[in-house]
Amino acid sequence: MAVWSGQMYIPGNDTYTFYVASEDGTVDMKINRTELFSNCIFSDPVEANSSTHLCKGWHNFTIWYHHTAGNASFVLSWANSTMSKQVVPDKNMRTPRTELATLPLNAFFSYKLGFGTDVSFTDLSLGDNITEWRWNFGDGTPDEICNASTNPTCMYDRAGVYNATLTVVNGTGGMSTHSELIGVPIPGDVNHDGKLSAADAVLILQMAACDIDIDPAADVNLDRAITSLDALMVSQAVMKGVNDE
Repeated sequence: MAVWSGQMYIPGNDTYTFYVASEDGTVDMKINRTELFSNCIFSDPVEANSSTHLCKGWHNFTIWYHHTAGNASFVLSWANSTMSKQVVPDKNMRTPRTELATLPLNAFFSYKLGFGTDVSFTDLSLGDNITEWRWNFGDGTPDEICNASTNPTCMYDRAGVYNATLTVVNGTGGMSTHSELIGVPIPGDVNHDGKLSAADAVLILQMAACDIDIDPAADVNLDRAITSLDALMVSQAVMKGVNDE
């Protein structure tokens, strides 16, 4: 992680919009005690902006940039009511310095239920010099070990609750682990009451007809589309009394 700190000269009283452009990293920035960016996450070459009113003169600033993967890049620009957007000039930065800091190792991920029993995971781990990512999806399969940040998808064999775990390891042997209980719904159980019923079939028909409020659990035949066939399959299952087993 790189930390830039020093003073920035503001040429006049005005509201200033600061633009941060980065690629594959997170950015935090403060001017005086005002937090402009907080854990702003970039996964592609994109730009974020934030505005604050500043008076003419020198102001303290600190920028934290943590590069996660891929190409490292960081650009700070600004604009106000009379100045078009431009990169902040070096002459407006006083005693800037760059420091290397150690970012604590912290495993973390988010997940999203997909069609059928698919669950997609997004790695949000932080830490310097991470060398290994170990995914365990809680379904009895071997760990998926990667040497780069990945966003895997797991297709579970059946509905249920699974304890998914991500462990990250850095170059000095440090480890951090994060776990989440993942509730994989019964295919067709779109009202999420834990069983299949005629109400589920009706809801799936409405989704198929209107193409709104789509619930991935409605994809009973796992063709990644919501159609009347999915509703028919639920109706047939209800008639066969699968919920009484």
